[in-house]
Amino acid sequence: MDSRTFLTSDHDPSSKAVWDADSERWFTRAELTRSMRSFSDKLPFTRKALGFIFALNDAASLIAYLGSIECGHAVAMLDPELDSPLALNLIRRFQPDFIVAPASQALDSGISAQYSATALGTQHVLLCSLRPGRCEIHPDVALLISTSGSTGSPKLVRLSWRNLQSNAASINQVLLNTDLDRAMLTTPIFNGYAQSLVHTHLAAGGSFVLTRHRIVTRAFWDIVREAECSGIGGTPYFYQALDRLDLDFLRVPQLKKFVQIGGRLAESLVRKFHESATRRGGSLHIMYGQAEATARISGLPPSMLPAAARSVGFALPGGRLSVEADGRCCGPSQEGELVYEGPNVMMGYASEPLDLAAGYELGGKLHTGDLGYYDDRGLFYVSGRRARFVKVFGWRISLDEVEELLSDAGPVAAVNENDRIVIFCEERQGPTPDIEGLSARLHIHPSGFELRKVSQIPRLANGKADYHSLLHNSSRQ
Repeated sequence: MDSRTFLTSDHDPSSKAVWDADSERWFTRAELTRSMRSFSDKLPFTRKALGFIFALNDAASLIAYLGSIECGHAVAMLDPELDSPLALNLIRRFQPDFIVAPASQALDSGISAQYSATALGTQHVLLCSLRPGRCEIHPDVALLISTSGSTGSPKLVRLSWRNLQSNAASINQVLLNTDLDRAMLTTPIFNGYAQSLVHTHLAAGGSFVLTRHRIVTRAFWDIVREAECSGIGGTPYFYQALDRLDLDFLRVPQLKKFVQIGGRLAESLVRKFHESATRRGGSLHIMYGQAEATARISGLPPSMLPAAARSVGFALPGGRLSVEADGRCCGPSQEGELVYEGPNVMMGYASEPLDLAAGYELGGKLHTGDLGYYDDRGLFYVSGRRARFVKVFGWRISLDEVEELLSDAGPVAAVNENDRIVIFCEERQGPTPDIEGLSARLHIHPSGFELRKVSQIPRLANGKADYHSLLHNSSRQ
């Protein structure tokens, strides 16, 4: 194994690294390293190879991922529950040199005939191509992340080892992560946020916990308690669920570090969880990021809460944020597109095998597609995605702002359907969203809105609402 590793010699090899809920055991840093080497020894490739890992939240998937990238291969992390036709389409398109998948995940006979199979315990199988090396891969490519976990889009974000390392170092600096930190993962490890937790905690000498239990189950919180996790985080949906569960009722007093990512959290919940974390002697960290910038772009110092509850803070160390409109830099309070520069900006996209050989196409500069601004203190704010705006009766409305205004009614999702705002809410939630109050606040006639109830708002693997599925399924009813 070369120098690519998050498991540096700076930390005690006998210290705990990963708790695997499936096997109910801790892996020390030394055991994790040995397991990674054992896996990489099973890969019969003399040149850089492309791997697909359909990853569960378990030690076997983690070991396959780390073992692959740390010995220099390129890995695409994918959802094991991806619809079979979509998964097969990706395999046919990219023809990976090896595949790690749950043993229960059957491949089309025409594809499986091209691979030799090796069992990895009882949960997973390793499939190695009988004709490897069919595409060139840039030597720096380490990780590939799908831009859409629900549709199986072949558009993959290409990340280098430098991207991963630099972002992990910046996040650790901002969150003050040390070998005492122990995080509970709340999203799948094929998701960029969970991967950043893996990278940061291994680099800092800390530890983390893997489980497939859902956050609304008692088993999940029993593991948080028994594993003595000190940190946890997630998307606004995670905090909405945590609010309903009641953090104090869950009896997890050791949780002190809370991180929020993946969209703007309602200001009322920011204040609530900031106060709750402070009472515990801990802190709430508001962060902003994109897969195209490896994981995270900015963070808000907890000391600036609750006054700056709507802000995503400052760029991470080593990076720079600015706002541009019509190709020009904007001044304070002027809205435009957020532009980020830093060593964690992706190499580029890959939509076909030939793209894997490309180098650094963006020059370290990312046009995020998010609209925002900054204030006189240099604090940045995200006002919404370019595509998440709609004109209703001539008024330009942010769908993200609509969701925030209705957040007191529980999880909601706002979409544009024929220049009309359709608001989906869950039937089992408490108060019905106040559409008349919303129309009054936005100065839009109530006929510009429509309320539809669903049993549950579908979610992507990262916890964000699956707007595509909502509209598609609703139009068929």
